[in-house]
Amino acid sequence: MKLSLPRGMRDFEPESYSLFEKIRSVFLDVCRLYDFKIMEPSPIELISTLKMKSGPAILNEIYHFKDKSGREVGLRFDLTVGLTRYVVSHRELSLPIKLGSFGSMWRYDEPQYGRYRWFHQWNVEIFGSKSIEADAEVIDFTSTIMSKLGINSASIEIGDRSVVEEFIKSELKIEDKSKILEMLRALDKVGRKSVNEVLNEYSDKIERESLERLIQFGGIKGSAEEVLNRLKELNLKSQVNLEKLIDSLNSRGVKNVLLNMGVVRGLDYYTGIVFEVFDRECVELGALAGGGRYDALPEVFGRADMGATGVAGGVERIILALKKVGGVGKINGAKVYVAYAKPDMIIHAGKITSMLRRNGIPTDMDISGRSLKRQMEVASSKSVKYVVLIAPREYSEGKVILRDMGSGEERVIKVDELIPYVK
Repeated sequence: MKLSLPRGMRDFEPESYSLFEKIRSVFLDVCRLYDFKIMEPSPIELISTLKMKSGPAILNEIYHFKDKSGREVGLRFDLTVGLTRYVVSHRELSLPIKLGSFGSMWRYDEPQYGRYRWFHQWNVEIFGSKSIEADAEVIDFTSTIMSKLGINSASIEIGDRSVVEEFIKSELKIEDKSKILEMLRALDKVGRKSVNEVLNEYSDKIERESLERLIQFGGIKGSAEEVLNRLKELNLKSQVNLEKLIDSLNSRGVKNVLLNMGVVRGLDYYTGIVFEVFDRECVELGALAGGGRYDALPEVFGRADMGATGVAGGVERIILALKKVGGVGKINGAKVYVAYAKPDMIIHAGKITSMLRRNGIPTDMDISGRSLKRQMEVASSKSVKYVVLIAPREYSEGKVILRDMGSGEERVIKVDELIPYVK
């Protein structure tokens, strides 16, 4: 019988899981640096809540079902919905509030490279502030986490939906809100699809000339100075937020930034600054992280007074990026391997192993009764720092043989000196 998994699912093998833990550890460390409080929203939401964010069409993209009491529920497809629901439901919270979360998501997407139906994200959100400094804080956080992960070729590409909407209204003379949203969705697809594919896809919804001009505008990309000068030539007043944001990021020392008018993000609730993070050495992965300002979502949930901005990072894509740029390293394992010269010494090996572990030293030993030769082969394969050899004569004198696996040097050491020596 062939044992297989459902489509879009996979197992986390040790190497990938080691990187998974590395990403989570770095994320938690950076959250502490930036004072984001950690929580995890419920993995199951009422369908009525999920529809509030994305409309009835979301049912085609998620895992949903009726529970045993007949309630319509769905597995979460991101962390933003749950965090927003939590904050708007707790009016006693002092704003602004900065929250971080790390967890599993499920989407019924078409599986492809770097995209699964069960996946993980890290996420931070700032609720309550409509200041551009909140957007700068989120982008600064994102830059720091990429740097601490060792993704030094990361590029943060920033756009502003309000600037694009002003261009559509002032230059293309389009005021209808639903048509503007369609044009933003079309622009968001450029890059993943060819220009002609996008033009043909929207041929019955948007006038071709208008969409061509919008795509041309979306091609404005480069350094902050270059792009802001181009926008000034078009007399777009809403670029003021981009100017303030760049000033803030410069003062914070965030360097890996480009402005890109083609970055609008696909979700309809974004309202202003948006951004995506790409690894220049792994462009085929797509965005490693993305986010922006979404004041419209708290409004939908009943809090029009509450600003919101945030970012989510794709853990699986970041794992692939780390593997490509050589950020894997060795899987964390035992520092010490305890071997025994004769089978009847295994009980003493167990005693020494436990002593080392109780003192915080990662230690392994053979539990299968292998020969000493085979034990040493296993120790070598594990790349441990030291092998502690339990031999009859030395152990009877309260001593063990300690081998440095790097230099091959051996020395006889008293058991009660073992802990401080290894530490």
